[in-house]
Amino acid sequence: GSHMNGFTHYDVVIIGSGPAGSLCGIECRKKGLSVLCIEKEQFPRFHIGESLTGNAGQIIRDLGLAEDMDAAGFPDKPGVNVIGSLSKNEFFIPILAPTWQVRRSDFDDMIKRKAVEHGVEYKLGMVTDVIKDGEKVVGALYKADGVEHQVRSKVLVDASGQNTFLSRKGVAGKRQIEFFSQQIASFAHYKGVERDLPPFSTNTTILYSKQYHWSWIIPISPDTDSLGVVIPKDLYYKECKNPDDAIAWGMDHISPELKRRFKNAERQGDSQSMADFSYRIEPFVGDGWMCIGDAHRFLDPIFSSGVSVAMKEGIRAAEAIAQVVAGQDWKAPFYAYRDWSNGGQQIWADLIRYFWIYPIFFGYQMQNPDLRDEVIRLLGGCCFDCEGWKAPAIFRNAIEEYDRKQMAS
Repeated sequence: GSHMNGFTHYDVVIIGSGPAGSLCGIECRKKGLSVLCIEKEQFPRFHIGESLTGNAGQIIRDLGLAEDMDAAGFPDKPGVNVIGSLSKNEFFIPILAPTWQVRRSDFDDMIKRKAVEHGVEYKLGMVTDVIKDGEKVVGALYKADGVEHQVRSKVLVDASGQNTFLSRKGVAGKRQIEFFSQQIASFAHYKGVERDLPPFSTNTTILYSKQYHWSWIIPISPDTDSLGVVIPKDLYYKECKNPDDAIAWGMDHISPELKRRFKNAERQGDSQSMADFSYRIEPFVGDGWMCIGDAHRFLDPIFSSGVSVAMKEGIRAAEAIAQVVAGQDWKAPFYAYRDWSNGGQQIWADLIRYFWIYPIFFGYQMQNPDLRDEVIRLLGGCCFDCEGWKAPAIFRNAIEEYDRKQMAS
């Protein structure tokens, strides 16, 4: 960054160094912009979002990280196996492009190192507030080593994930609870879980019983699996005192398959839980600022789209940022990014709702030669570029019909 009147100036200041922030930083650097990323936590950190879609896999290869991923021992991901109650209605989603299952702390760190190679500067600190000139955001205040600093930016990017920093500061809109927020996810890592036979031993497995009761099993290293149990909130508060209870409840009620696989498993570290995971924030762009990834919207972890969406938004946001830094008025580029994001996220939300309303039909659509490729591509994270596809309209119409019937009754 340059120094003017005692302030440090950057074209772009990014809050947070997860996949959204790092990808945005890399793309901005490729366009010749100066970038500072302020992150508050030391790596490594534990984060769910351990299964990467085919689209995310492609982005990782484009970054030149395929060999690093293999060297880190991240398992290949052949696909996702979805198993209904009593093991009926099973369907398999092959992945679109080779990808991996990851331990997120190591993965986030690897992408961050790639961003440093591209010339993204990092500061360890805690962003405390924004600096404004009238309505325009022109920088940020942050604390590092107990000292308050300020930095000026042409664009301030919120990539703070579930912390939703700009929303909490009243710059972006308030968090609105989304459709899938009535659930609580409890999760932990285990060793000694029984896996399928190769080549399917490193699939993601999703087991579901009734609507909004499901669990994931994701192999994240040669000997460790991530287990998550997701149940409705009222059930959690009635039956469970903590995430351990919820995991035990899942073992007993979601699927006998779960109990079988974890018979001899040993938990590594503590279990955690996450409530209200489904939200959206509007507006999420404005004069001098924008939000990317979970900092403005998070839907539902069921088909592992979060990391893929975050990385794609980071890349797409950089296009809009470069136009603004080059002197264009912010509205057209930022609104174009906003509309692109909303369009893709809506298709993703429809797909998940359709799955929950009609899980058996969803399995059939996976077999339908007309739709199969589209559904596989959507589940691979291609929700942003599907002009003229059939599946999104089919899902949309089915959901509208379902909602009309619900309203009528």
